[in-house]
Amino acid sequence: MSYWSWYRGGLSHTGSGPAPEVERGEVIHLVADGESAANALTRESIEELDGLLDRIAVESAVKLVLLSSAKDGHFIAGADVERIGALTDPEEAAALASTAQRVFGKLGELPFPTIALIRGTCLGGGLELALGCTHRIAVDDPRTRIGLPEVQLGIIPGFGGSQRLPRLIGIPKALPLILSGTRLPARAAFKSGVVDAVVPSEGAIEVGLRAAVGLLADGGRGVRRHRQRARGSLIERAIAGTALGRAWIAKKARQGVLARTGGHYPAPLAAIDLVIPATTRPLAEGLAEEARVVGELVVSPVCKNLVGVFFASERARKLDGPAEGPEGRWPAGAQLGILGAGVMGAGVASVALDRGLSVRLRDLEEGPLLRGLGQIARDGERKVRRRRRTPREQEQLLARLTHTTDLQGFGRCDAVLEAIVERMDIKQRALREIEPSLREDCLFLTNTSALSVSELQAAAELPERVVGLHFFNPVPRMPLVEVVAGERTAPWAVSRAIGLAQALGKYPVVVQDSPGFVVNRLLMPYLDAAVRLLEEGVPGPRIDAVARGFGLPMGPLRLIDEVGVDIGVEVARTLHEAFGDRVAPSPLLEAMAAEGWLGCKSGRGFYRHDGKSPTWSADVSKLLPRVGAADRSDEEIITTLVDPMVDEAAHCLDEGIVETAEAVDLAMVMGTGFPPFRGGLLRHADDSGLSAIVARIEARGGARTPSELLVDLAASGATFHGAGLSPADAIGSA
Repeated sequence: MSYWSWYRGGLSHTGSGPAPEVERGEVIHLVADGESAANALTRESIEELDGLLDRIAVESAVKLVLLSSAKDGHFIAGADVERIGALTDPEEAAALASTAQRVFGKLGELPFPTIALIRGTCLGGGLELALGCTHRIAVDDPRTRIGLPEVQLGIIPGFGGSQRLPRLIGIPKALPLILSGTRLPARAAFKSGVVDAVVPSEGAIEVGLRAAVGLLADGGRGVRRHRQRARGSLIERAIAGTALGRAWIAKKARQGVLARTGGHYPAPLAAIDLVIPATTRPLAEGLAEEARVVGELVVSPVCKNLVGVFFASERARKLDGPAEGPEGRWPAGAQLGILGAGVMGAGVASVALDRGLSVRLRDLEEGPLLRGLGQIARDGERKVRRRRRTPREQEQLLARLTHTTDLQGFGRCDAVLEAIVERMDIKQRALREIEPSLREDCLFLTNTSALSVSELQAAAELPERVVGLHFFNPVPRMPLVEVVAGERTAPWAVSRAIGLAQALGKYPVVVQDSPGFVVNRLLMPYLDAAVRLLEEGVPGPRIDAVARGFGLPMGPLRLIDEVGVDIGVEVARTLHEAFGDRVAPSPLLEAMAAEGWLGCKSGRGFYRHDGKSPTWSADVSKLLPRVGAADRSDEEIITTLVDPMVDEAAHCLDEGIVETAEAVDLAMVMGTGFPPFRGGLLRHADDSGLSAIVARIEARGGARTPSELLVDLAASGATFHGAGLSPADAIGSA
């Protein structure tokens, strides 16, 4: 099957506007229609385009080429990530990049203008192909997203993007787009200068062709003026035009990257080194260097781990769940009801509205309801200010939101999510109160972080429709949702809940009902280990600093303050009751809770939170045993923190709480910020050596002994991820 097709066409005479018409046969329509739904670029598709451009170059009577996609919702979503992950030879990767650079360059070298008409996702290699064209037009469609997200896979734009984008929009504009991987909607891409025009979605091909003719009507003067304005002010252009100014831009960019990444990700730093000289050296020289660098990065462990996380997230995004057929899908145009307008309820409502759902929001009293509505409005206003949404779109979004202090209107909902106080008696009362108002096929979802879904089902007339849907705070930013099946939850209900999570743009991980589920169950041993280190005499700020140096977004003691010391105590008690002394509550945390030192909410915990930034609280030392300062290496601190999480994850796998090591890794990356460049908790454990982890846990002594699964994997030389097998099968194959 061919990736590309083409035909000749033109415009019929309309007699309107100053733009000259192009008659039938004077336009070549070049259409991308690959085998993948997203038009992923492959080596074969690039080579096919190479030959096709040679044929087009000699066509007579052609005035322009219009390049578009046959896919609904995708222009070209980028290079084939599976093939990127499979590359192991840097020279082969560099050669592929060089080929793509050369072929995409041909688009701008044809004897007539080439215009990319971008509708839907245009990412990575897709944008690099469009940058090879002489002009770009974006279709004003909500699905249109334009960007270079390669750094998120541990590489750089390698098909010409690091060189052509700075030449187009200037270094100060191009560098942030490349370093952040930002996906721009159509109007933002126009403002930035990445595209030259925006057209409405209705009749996009015809309208886009007319816009293309219009861009060329004045000899390109209008396009040049727009691109110059997009590059910024005269001062901004002058700074980027001097060696000193570029050095300053590079310095600030490196400082920002190192502050965000701790230097663990080489791709952003490599991107800076490529972009800064892009406008001052020959294009061929810059492209050659780009190909060499991408060849080195694509075979690195960081790239391989990030690609692994990408595929895990893609599988979660496409997960069907246990029930086949339409009964297990989230229906189009469905309505979501939410009980509780607090931070979590309003956060879910905001995300649901943003994703096109209708929402019915309820709180018992007018005050909390109004505060929740205010939070939703502010979330939308921020997107309007950032040009991610127009004021008109914001009005249309809020029109899908209704609110109440009673139970009217919930009979029309396809699912109702309770996001109320974390107490079983109150959640059961809410379920009993609303259930008579619901249709039989309406899901009842509980947003609980630790309470038993099975226990909640005891209060339901139809327990099979009760599912846990554990969102993480803040909901708009945290991508993970734990989908929790209770003992009596029906397969169709689990599948429908998965579908809702996906409709909300989240990544679902299915877990069985168990105290702490997966994320909190693994997090508590980590937090407990940090407290034990503190009690042994390791300074608290050092523990947190070493954790951040490992790549975690926040140190464990600082995290306890964020979560709440009292919440940590309650969760630890719940897990202790279920799993015994290996997760026993910390006497220090209980003493802090008794003192009222609850963390951020009280202004004091391990840190004082009464200034611009938290400072370590000397008062904590009053509750610590009198021991001398402990001498621990950074490696000892990290293994002390991480090993118990690995062991607890093995328990979860052994008990069937979660099915695969990949699901554990995805949950920890997206739910706790475990460093993606390490591939996830269990990928890191595999790379570190399971035998070493077992030996360290045994050497530490105490209540935690290595789980049977962890010991068996280590003894057999197998790994959690062994050749894609389940841990049990990996042991057998080893």
